Amino acid sequence: MEPFNQTAPTVSPKVQRDYVRCFERNRTKFGLKLGRPELTPEEVVAHLIVSREDYAARTWRFYKASAIYYLETYHPELSLAVEELRLQSSAGLRSGGANTSARKRKDVPSAQWDELRHAIRQRIADGYKHAGRLLAVLEATLIVGLRPNEWSFSEISTDQGSGRAVLRVRNSKFSNGRANGEFREMYVDELMPEQLRHITDALATCRCETEQDAEKLQLALKHELEAARALSVVGQRKPKSSLTLYSFRHQFVADCKRSFDDPVLTAALCGHVSTKTAHRHYGRRTQGRASVRVYPTEASVQAVQSRHLETYRDFVAKRGPRNTPSLGSD
Repeated sequence: MEPFNQTAPTVSPKVQRDYVRCFERNRTKFGLKLGRPELTPEEVVAHLIVSREDYAARTWRFYKASAIYYLETYHPELSLAVEELRLQSSAGLRSGGANTSARKRKDVPSAQWDELRHAIRQRIADGYKHAGRLLAVLEATLIVGLRPNEWSFSEISTDQGSGRAVLRVRNSKFSNGRANGEFREMYVDELMPEQLRHITDALATCRCETEQDAEKLQLALKHELEAARALSVVGQRKPKSSLTLYSFRHQFVADCKRSFDDPVLTAALCGHVSTKTAHRHYGRRTQGRASVRVYPTEASVQAVQSRHLETYRDFVAKRGPRNTPSLGSD
């Protein structure tokens, strides 16, 4: 894998396609709204900026990134429009709304997890192809907090400086400049053997060679989760919000907030470039219930914006030396 010293974000083919589709979709939508079917790129940008306050913060960031990519790729002469877009932040925009994302849980209540896990195990016994993969991913995500699509391109390796076992993760958000580097690493040698097995199972069952295979796998896991979730609520009142693959990452963040006083540790573990991301958009500290047994390497912490390493080094010093267990132990 590549070293940490790569800093320039690259846009993956999938993200490129998503950005182009988003811009063209907005162009059509704005044109219909204004009664002008052929808007120029500058007019699309102008209308996007004028209607900025109509969007939730997350939607605005995606629309903005899509427009910037489209202009820089297909209309490099429109540099002034790009500069104006870059000045338009998401500050002050609402955090969400009455859409589907607002109905997705940002935690994993113990009772719902017990029911869902039972349903998944029932589907494993019935021979469903992806049920075992799903259970491995969900169990492991509660322990290390990877994004669903990051399991396909991550691995257990050894930290060159300390010789300790680390989980090396390829940050999926690096393609749009929102991650703390292309890779992040976390020490995993303080995990219990059972926890380590969950991680190695998830890595082994989700390994993919191409982005396309990873996309197909993530879609299969999503469908498997929907099937198991439907089975787990049979005969019960439909909940107001649903567990998703990302709910388990939210729960990990909530556990991090409960375990660490320093938000930089949470940001580094989650692959965030800023400490504000987890604070604003992820599970709350009051929803945390488990003690997080992984923590980031210094290189991952150093990649978080506005970070002074002295606090991190004090944190490490207080923990003292750790022995590295065998990854093959039972």
